[in-house]
Amino acid sequence: MFFPVARRTAPVTPMRAHRARLPFPVLALVAFIALAAAIALATAVAGSADARLSGYWNLPLAPQGDAPAAWSDPERALAPEACGQCHAEKLAEWRTSLHARAFSPGLVGQLLTYDPAQTAACMECHAPLAEQRDAFEQARRRGNAHLPAGQGLAAAGNSCAGCHLRGHRRHGPPQRVTGTAGQSDEAGPHGGVYRTAYFEDSAFCSACHQFPQESAINGKPLQNTFAEWQASPQAARGIACQGCHMPDRRHLWRGIHDPDMVTSGLTADVRQTADGIRFALTNSGVGHAFPTYVTPRVEMRAVALDGDGRPVPETAVRHVIQRVVAWTGEAWTERSDTRLLPGETATLLFRWQGYGRARVWLEVWPDDYYDRQVYDGLLTGMDAGSIPAQLIAEADRAARTSNYSLFVTEATKP
Repeated sequence: MFFPVARRTAPVTPMRAHRARLPFPVLALVAFIALAAAIALATAVAGSADARLSGYWNLPLAPQGDAPAAWSDPERALAPEACGQCHAEKLAEWRTSLHARAFSPGLVGQLLTYDPAQTAACMECHAPLAEQRDAFEQARRRGNAHLPAGQGLAAAGNSCAGCHLRGHRRHGPPQRVTGTAGQSDEAGPHGGVYRTAYFEDSAFCSACHQFPQESAINGKPLQNTFAEWQASPQAARGIACQGCHMPDRRHLWRGIHDPDMVTSGLTADVRQTADGIRFALTNSGVGHAFPTYVTPRVEMRAVALDGDGRPVPETAVRHVIQRVVAWTGEAWTERSDTRLLPGETATLLFRWQGYGRARVWLEVWPDDYYDRQVYDGLLTGMDAGSIPAQLIAEADRAARTSNYSLFVTEATKP
């Protein structure tokens, strides 16, 4: 039994699974996710009312083409560091985000076993620029695609240009103070910027954060975040994804890996009586299911403490909050879904069992599914000394230690 310790570790970005030499359940999941993503990306012209932006998220993205000859090197460049010469604050924020780490060791370890077409499918969200795909394939041919320094632009993951550039034209939200939209002065740096409310619309995020209904398991796609938001109180109040994940337009995109972000979306209520403890957890501020997707596992836990303050393992109780899917040999099935939709509450009851003190807390494993199933499946049958296996093993170690504890409370019997 695990008991809470003070620990925060670097997160791992979820990724697709390896297609070759896999146990069948892992292989089936890979094919299922790839098909779902392909349908989603083919249909996600993501809802902009702006005719100029029709097809903005048609994936794979087309190459940017040639920049105007009169532009400076930073204006021509697609690297985030070039953008940071004028937008230093945004660059610094992005560097702290999972978007900046979307081209992670676990992903690269898998891509090295894929052919270029399979690689391109994964990169549509992890590193969406056509120029990033080209950079990675060049690195593969050179034999240094496993090294960030050799990956070139691909190593930037989901960076500035992936969201803001199409055909070397810059796009962004309306002017902050005045709300002005439309094309700014084209005589300005990099030909100005086309400002549109689309950048403040949740639909903008749906190309990579919503699978189609056609790929649903028990009526729900594996990735169903946009649809969950659409049914939420936040959507009814006009609070878009960006309102929580990009507060004040900060390029942070915090989520399940961030303890402070998770705490801000939940309300914990711990009450003790002569019989025991009631631990209630409410999804009070998350604008979709908590957690969304199948990767995380969350547990409400309680355990008695002995006279020295040490946990008594045999008294421990828990309630799991997670969506569990499994391969039956013929199809994918949902075994359980105990996640909390907006406004829902889960309750854990603990009996004193002869003790006078207890500890309650919430334990979060952001990468549980990858740690327990995907990475183990990927490593099965691979040469442990190979570069792909070493990268996946690195990701597995990080996933295994990415858990953290919230709402740790010690209660005394009244």
